[in-house]
Amino acid sequence: MQILSALVVSVLALSNGAVAAFDCKKAQVAGFTYDLSALSTEITLESNATTPPTITGTSYKLNLCGPLASAPDSVPEIDRCPANAWVCRSVTNYKKDEKSRVTEVNAVAGVSSKDEPSLEARASGNESPREFHWKMSGTKVDNVEWSADIKLVCDKSAKNENPPTLVGFSQGVLSLEWSVPAACALGDNGDGGKDKSPENDKDDTSSQGGFFSTLFTLFIVGSTLYLVVGVLYKSLVVRATGLDMIPNLAFWREFPYLCADFAQHMWDMASGRRRDGYSVV
Repeated sequence: MQILSALVVSVLALSNGAVAAFDCKKAQVAGFTYDLSALSTEITLESNATTPPTITGTSYKLNLCGPLASAPDSVPEIDRCPANAWVCRSVTNYKKDEKSRVTEVNAVAGVSSKDEPSLEARASGNESPREFHWKMSGTKVDNVEWSADIKLVCDKSAKNENPPTLVGFSQGVLSLEWSVPAACALGDNGDGGKDKSPENDKDDTSSQGGFFSTLFTLFIVGSTLYLVVGVLYKSLVVRATGLDMIPNLAFWREFPYLCADFAQHMWDMASGRRRDGYSVV
């Protein structure tokens, strides 16, 4: 049973690995490719409001390309952003001569490790979208599901280091606007958004390799599932033990000989040693 448990763990690990994560470097929007990796940094936006006799500070942390990093150990666990959050909102209360206190911390976007953003845009013929929306849901607060809606605008005159603009936070929806060159499609020179540079050719080659690696992974997962299910059936239903637990054991014993016969047959055909079912004498 220890071997069976190990097989089940292997299947789960391979299945999780086969799920493709959000790729910021090759983000797809309306059939066009965008490289958002330049925005793969944690950004903090802050605003203060006077709320006598205190000042209320609201902070938003976000990363478009993945979950936020864990807070240092010096931050109390109750004051940290939830795990798997891509966008986090925290509210801090300040009062003169008193220590500040965090009154609210919630995930605006991202709850589980499987959450990923969606990229939405209006198609405009063969031209790549000049703006699109990065959207992702978060936690529920008072039966209202929070979410983030970040409008990305193609602006080649701007810098990717420029922070986004806080539009507002209303009814659980955080709205931001970000004008950056990274929001322009790759090769955005009237060629349909395809980059003709050698670097992009390498990316195309790696994507082809990614297809075959995915195919190989699916084959391994399928084979392992076949073995696990067969062993379970033989063990629990047929009550087999030892090698008899292997599904279709007779076939696998004959498999090497079948492969050898097939290889010999192909060699005979290629070398012309067989014609019309007879060997050359």
